[in-house]
Amino acid sequence: MERTKTALIELPELEAEVLRLCIFAESFESIICECTTEEKEGIIADAIKNLIHFKLLVAANEAVSLTWVYDSDKMRESSFKATANGIEWMETNT
Repeated sequence: MERTKTALIELPELEAEVLRLCIFAESFESIICECTTEEKEGIIADAIKNLIHFKLLVAANEAVSLTWVYDSDKMRESSFKATANGIEWMETNT
């Protein structure tokens, strides 16, 4: 079964940077420290939520094995990593 191409999504600079930081699972703290586009945690958190909404990023909570169980009020307890669609977006937008 061949994977279908995802529609091209235009991402703001912050979301693109956060996605590129999450090739491997990254903690929320790590993303905040490494992000150069924005310093405010709340705005970075919103960017992560947008990427999750677009299915470009997934939360990986160590305490919960199911990735769909995600509490946006406890972002510090999760790590985040790019999905296959997120990797594909990065490959086409380099």
